[in-house]
Amino acid sequence: MGKKEPDSYDGITTNQRGVTIAALGADCIPLIFADPVKKACAVAHSGWKGALLGVAMATVNALVAEYGCRLEDILVVMGPSVGPCCFTLPRDSAKAFYNLDPQCVRLVDSPNPYVDIRRATRILLERGGILPQNIQGDSESEQNQNLNLCTSCHPAMFFSHVRDGINFGSQIGFILIRE
Repeated sequence: MGKKEPDSYDGITTNQRGVTIAALGADCIPLIFADPVKKACAVAHSGWKGALLGVAMATVNALVAEYGCRLEDILVVMGPSVGPCCFTLPRDSAKAFYNLDPQCVRLVDSPNPYVDIRRATRILLERGGILPQNIQGDSESEQNQNLNLCTSCHPAMFFSHVRDGINFGSQIGFILIRE
């Protein structure tokens, strides 16, 4: 925020008070970041390609570079997304997740293995220096079970491109600094 808007982006950071920033997702993960010490926040949209390209840590790195945030102070919430129960990729694409961590992929030898983009995102955040206890919204953080629900499996609660095809809506994750 406060700089010229790029042509395209999947994340945004700010330290401006009273400015709400948001990330959308239907099956992709809306990521919310907060540093209560430096009073900075960020959001990012992370689909499977963004997860592999490192959008989560790119957003963290922007918080560090722009506002002097420290990794140990950054809190991350992963909003609802498609789960490993419903999300498949062609074997060649799933292989990159398997190479990240074999537990990110089930039925790896099938033509379309099941992929856990939430687990992959957590792994990448932890490898980047985010403390495990500062990450919420997956099976390892039991604080809010609704964040961990699969968007495709719960049509009464969530929109899903995987489930609904082109006629889908989006969830939104948002944050603002009040003080």
